[in-house]
Amino acid sequence: MQVGVTKELVNDALAISDAWSSELDLRDLIEAELRASGVLNLRVDVVAVGKAAREMASAARDVLTEHVQRQLVIVDEGPAISLDVDVEFVIGEHPRPGLGSLMAGERLVEFLEGSKNAECTIFLISGGASSLCALPQSPVDLDDLGELFAAVLESGADITTLNQLRAASSRIAGGAILRRVRTSRSIALIMVDNVVSGERWVASGLTFDYTPQRHDVESLLHTIGRDTGRLAQNILEAYERRGEAMAVPIATNHQNRVLVEPARVLVAAINEATRRGYRVLDVGSSLHGDVHDVVALVAERLSAGATGDGPFCIVGVGEVTLRVRGSGVGGRCQEFAWRMAGALDGYGRDVVVAARATDGRDFVKGIAGGWVDETTLRRARERGIDWGHVVEESDSFTALADLGQLITGGRTGWNLCDVYLVVVGER
Repeated sequence: MQVGVTKELVNDALAISDAWSSELDLRDLIEAELRASGVLNLRVDVVAVGKAAREMASAARDVLTEHVQRQLVIVDEGPAISLDVDVEFVIGEHPRPGLGSLMAGERLVEFLEGSKNAECTIFLISGGASSLCALPQSPVDLDDLGELFAAVLESGADITTLNQLRAASSRIAGGAILRRVRTSRSIALIMVDNVVSGERWVASGLTFDYTPQRHDVESLLHTIGRDTGRLAQNILEAYERRGEAMAVPIATNHQNRVLVEPARVLVAAINEATRRGYRVLDVGSSLHGDVHDVVALVAERLSAGATGDGPFCIVGVGEVTLRVRGSGVGGRCQEFAWRMAGALDGYGRDVVVAARATDGRDFVKGIAGGWVDETTLRRARERGIDWGHVVEESDSFTALADLGQLITGGRTGWNLCDVYLVVVGER
């Protein structure tokens, strides 16, 4: 192995996977959407909820200045303080709802119903909001929400399935919260992190009406392997009770608008790869499905793309799903990278695979993802690490940490899915 060449490829892979962060400006995006909506000069209340809520709320206040009457910001980590008396922070839990999430849901309702001077309510929504701000319809409780999350992980179902079940049994999700808005106008700016169904199911469709039929809910429960039992009974009963609240007409004139979506991340990655001299193979901005299937797709493109002698790069954005079976530690990006190490074993060229979460956290705090190259599997064997055992135990974090192949991260203020890429050197 040519160490210098491989190090250069690793540096390129990390730079390409992070190129979007210097190309997107949150303040500019928010200002453009608010201007287009004609609300820049209205008195507004602002609700920001999700993993990017703190940064979205700050940018909105910078744009709207004195027009902001009140702000409620629901986030995943502290400090929950503000020097401005008109900004209130509430800390919820993620990815599994907790007591803070329930408090956030209650406070959201109180905040909206307490509107006095505002002419418009602005929702700033990003991924993670379903967990951070939860208010289930009885008899569903916090234990049920925890079991629901675990069942989705065990079944390998996608995020939309989880969010639909949350919405079907919620007092706020699936458009229920719009019945609490007291201003004549409202608008939601949505940072999309759902490549399966787009903005419609970010935050469990917080500001989109969702009125499924009973058989739809039963089908979703079947998908996650919970056709019967306490969870199914409680969700179905909550669904029936929720129907009464949803029959109340919406008084506000509401509009949903996409603020930014994963395709912008893909474009930035492609531009950076091209600038660095790579021929780019684009696999799209909606990669999803079981991690095994996505690895197979990328491995196939890797084989097909190696027809020439020059360097090339495979780039995609999305969110794979995992069927968690073991008791290990890891995340989507780490799992993808680790499984790709098996596909690279014995590959005849210098090659690096990197996977990175745009929110800076791949399930493990402080870790944004991982990378592997064509020597990873060999070096793992030399350290006594069994590739298949790591897969069975869902323990990609431990293996990559031992090899020094984790991508460190931290809060980015964005949540636009994950970047998956393969960088191949010259033949």
